[in-house]
Amino acid sequence: MLFTHSLGWLALALFFNGFAIAPLVINAYGVAEGAVPSDQITEALTWVVAGMPMGGAIASALSGQIIDRFNADIAYWVPLGFMIAACVATLPYFNTYRALIGYPRARD
Repeated sequence: MLFTHSLGWLALALFFNGFAIAPLVINAYGVAEGAVPSDQITEALTWVVAGMPMGGAIASALSGQIIDRFNADIAYWVPLGFMIAACVATLPYFNTYRALIGYPRARD
């Protein structure tokens, strides 16, 4: 609702948001699988499954508190702030991530 001001645009935005979820989950599983020893894959995937929705839950809880204290217009910025913070927090690990996914490597 921060960038969409009608139900139609919100539906369209959520539709395209759905396309990003599957590649995100598949990529996270692949990185977790490549980063840990084979006897710890189940535990690593558990952390991945638990960690992704945790950020959304914390942002939602904080947004609810902001709505109670201020108004909903300000609360819409909280999830965006959490997303930006998550992106910035992962930047130091970019080289590690690239090594885990095998980039760059020789291509056929």
